[in-house]
Amino acid sequence: MDKKYQIFISSTFADLVQERQAVSRAILDLGHIPAGMEMFPATDVEQLTYIKKVIDECDYYVLIIGARYGSLDDKGVSYTEREYEYANNSGKTVLAFLHRDMDTIPLGKTDKDDAKHVKLKNFIANVSTGRLVQYWENADALRANAIISLTQAFSQNPQTGWVRADQIADSSAMADIVKYRNQIDELSSELESARNSLSPKFEDAADLSVKMIFDYHFNNRSGGYEYRSKEIALIDFLKFVASSLHVAAWASIAESAFSVALKERLGVSGGRTVYINSSQVHDALMHLVATGHLKMFQTTSLDKSRSGTAYQLTPLGLKVWQEQSYIKKQKINAV
Repeated sequence: MDKKYQIFISSTFADLVQERQAVSRAILDLGHIPAGMEMFPATDVEQLTYIKKVIDECDYYVLIIGARYGSLDDKGVSYTEREYEYANNSGKTVLAFLHRDMDTIPLGKTDKDDAKHVKLKNFIANVSTGRLVQYWENADALRANAIISLTQAFSQNPQTGWVRADQIADSSAMADIVKYRNQIDELSSELESARNSLSPKFEDAADLSVKMIFDYHFNNRSGGYEYRSKEIALIDFLKFVASSLHVAAWASIAESAFSVALKERLGVSGGRTVYINSSQVHDALMHLVATGHLKMFQTTSLDKSRSGTAYQLTPLGLKVWQEQSYIKKQKINAV
């Protein structure tokens, strides 16, 4: 959508007419909307209240300072400074343009009151504190600097802006979009929670104390093979393969982990490999899926050269593995 920003232009009134026009042209050239009190210079509290409402509707605030402080309110503060204070305290992005050499400004455009001159210096010091300001010598230079500064502000600190009514859906349609988007987010969250549920996937699945027979063989010292089988509880099988499944991995990774664990526990030495029955390992993995300790899904390798079934610990599987892995405190009987 073609977003347009509304930009408030603030300055003292009679002395900076050309300068305000130059900034207005810069804003229009950029395709945005200038706003200011050309018809209602702020000279009383009632008009200042109205100006504040206009500032609220604007996205950026441009302040032009010449050699005049401006008309004062009943507290001795200029209405221009009041506008600045309101915009700054409202969190508006403020772009300040100060005259580079006030001594070169014609006397007809300067304050003749020394007290106002002091107030102007203090105002300039306040505006310049904690903010980058730009300087100008004439209306043309001010226009060029305004284009550069505004373009940077649009890019670095974008605001809400305005769009044509025919570029957006009506309010009821937008409300529906927001409502359905929130519903989608809620359903996605519920789906993820269901996927990671701690409850078993099959209520009648045997618990992890059940033992399975695993066949294996390894090469003996005479050059042949020794074939054996071992009964292993599913909880021990989970402990053997869990470290390889804390991230998604193919069944072959779990098989390798199980083979290494068997070799260590069987005391097979000399660099010999323990070969296991892949189908039995697959059966054990599937049972852990049924109990909710593993999740199963299809995956593809990073180079897309291989795809297949992968397994990964669920939060329940991770919790059980952690509980089974740490060393529990032993109760020491007093002698």
